[in-house]
Amino acid sequence: MKAINKLYIILLLTFSILIGCTEQFEEFKGDNEDLTSEDISARFFFPNVQTRLWMPPNWTYLFTRIMIGSTYGGYASFGYKNSWEQPDVIFNTARSWGASSNAWNHWSGYYLHIDGFLRLVEPGGQLENHLMEAVGNIMKANYYFMYSEQFGEIPYSEVGQGKLEPKFDEQKVIYKGVIEELNNAMDVIGDEVNTGIGTNDLAEYDIMFNGDLQKWKTFANALKLRVALRAKGAPGEDFADAAITESLSDPLPTEDIKIKKDLEVSWNIAARDGDFTIYTGSWKMLSDKLVNLLQDNNDPRLAAYADPIVGGEVILGGYDVPANKEKIDYLLSSTLDRAGVIYTSTLEGSDLKVTIDKGQDFYVGQPMRFVDGMKTFLYMEMFSRPNRLTEGVEDLGDEIDQFVMPLSEVYLMKAEAALLGFGGDANGFYRQGIEASFIQWGVEDNGYLSTPIASLSGSKEEMLQQIGLQYWLALYFVDYQGWAVARDFNLDYVTDETPDLPTIYSNGIPLGRSFPNRVKYAQPAYDLNGTNLYEAISRQGPDNPATELWFTKGSK
Repeated sequence: MKAINKLYIILLLTFSILIGCTEQFEEFKGDNEDLTSEDISARFFFPNVQTRLWMPPNWTYLFTRIMIGSTYGGYASFGYKNSWEQPDVIFNTARSWGASSNAWNHWSGYYLHIDGFLRLVEPGGQLENHLMEAVGNIMKANYYFMYSEQFGEIPYSEVGQGKLEPKFDEQKVIYKGVIEELNNAMDVIGDEVNTGIGTNDLAEYDIMFNGDLQKWKTFANALKLRVALRAKGAPGEDFADAAITESLSDPLPTEDIKIKKDLEVSWNIAARDGDFTIYTGSWKMLSDKLVNLLQDNNDPRLAAYADPIVGGEVILGGYDVPANKEKIDYLLSSTLDRAGVIYTSTLEGSDLKVTIDKGQDFYVGQPMRFVDGMKTFLYMEMFSRPNRLTEGVEDLGDEIDQFVMPLSEVYLMKAEAALLGFGGDANGFYRQGIEASFIQWGVEDNGYLSTPIASLSGSKEEMLQQIGLQYWLALYFVDYQGWAVARDFNLDYVTDETPDLPTIYSNGIPLGRSFPNRVKYAQPAYDLNGTNLYEAISRQGPDNPATELWFTKGSK
């Protein structure tokens, strides 16, 4: 038996410490007595590069995917009674509980993982494989795109060039560079179908495409289309039209793209929304924005996205105090009354007892960004939780997979492109997008496709709003894309300012009443690269969530 090269052992130990392990890697380690140097492959490290991007470890997942992705995106609301957070926790940068700091550390730190993999497989690397390098570069391009869409200007062109303080690049530079990286990776893949034979084949270690390079290529092409459409029309943009035209002429995905939820992997390594329900209790309610839009249009996805309210008896105390009465009356009017919930209310001393009939299929969203004083009235029994398809209870095996790019988004991108003049039947693609979303969530058309909302009509601007709304609905539970779409389309209702009611809504500085446009830079960015960061802020605008990013300016 050949001895394993000492360098390879060091690499294995280093990577296992840095990026954890997966079920497949555990199997690999368990049989290492019979390994030779030829048995060692970069593929053993690849699942962690994937999960770190789309399913990061527990608290990182909470502060990024759940709190920023879901809440900034307008899908979820925090701060119900007896929870640890206040209703404006993620919107108020003075009390964000480390969300922006955790997000920055996660996204800036992910570079080490993707770069570590690429250094293994690049020319001259210890595990050289040019096709694995192409796949890694697709991941890297997607990483920078997701990273920039949250913060705006970030270090990009000088990262990995030996500079301890790389400059922050403007978004138009990043987006154009991402498209070039995707083009290069697709060129390298060409007609290849896998990354090699035996240990050189990603195979089952690729938990998205099982090593199928043509699926990686179509995914890269769809990412290219996503980036180009997002950038189109932004100030100084000069590359989107060519990229859109090229993407539409090449194959695009024909099925939902999702990442497997390996139930053998601890949630400390690869987290899912449902893990937080299982191990730490409820974290969020669905927002009134999402529930109201679904309910108002009799959307069949409502029951797939949301659970009916539990109902029962709740005591809304201090009703005899004018300030409390104002809050309680507003709450009941804007939630239970709006949804047509059957309930009775009885004044008992200074308390208002509200009894909601149980067993009714009523859906009620929790309004977002209330003031602290509203929290005491936000009973869980009054609001809809996310459906167990995404949240899980105890049978995690029934949880849906983590969606990266649903087929519905591909059709809607084609609809958007057609409406912008790139050819094709915009309305046909639009309807295919809605139908694909129904299939994704296992619901049947209940007449929705026969209503005006399911066919494009009106001015170009009005039709773009229709497409944007369906994007937003379809991208529920897809990382940060719904939030990006809402900003890009300046989506009516979703991005509306909060009501001008300072005793009800938290409308303070710095966000004010506006929809969140970005994540605040964290302190480590100032400490480690302050000079370049301040230059970026001077170009981009104040470092707070209200500052609009480049890709949202004038593109729709």
